Amino acid sequence: MKRENPKIGIIGLGYVGLPLAVAFAEKYPVIGFDINQNRIDELLRGVDSTLEIENFQLQSVLGSSSRISKGLFPTFISTDLSTCNIYIITVPIPTDKYNRPDLTPMVKASESIA
Repeated sequence: MKRENPKIGIIGLGYVGLPLAVAFAEKYPVIGFDINQNRIDELLRGVDSTLEIENFQLQSVLGSSSRISKGLFPTFISTDLSTCNIYIITVPIPTDKYNRPDLTPMVKASESIA
């Protein structure tokens, strides 16, 4: 049985997802997905305004396309995730006024990879 090379899709590039994506991108191809196009544009320029990752760290792993052999390709286009064979969802789970979790972000992320 042939073992498939890992290609990781990380959904949500916030304070959990971006550091995770950068760490994996040092050794594997990673597609980083976020619904915020401004966030993706910023990351593609090698800038993290949230300061979760130093800009030099981000810039050192950025790939130029989704067909990279290793590195990070940030995108807001969900179909770019179709070539991944591992998915990690790191979206926020807000709570309502009764402190009950709102699973809408998780459901939408799951629908994107389905």
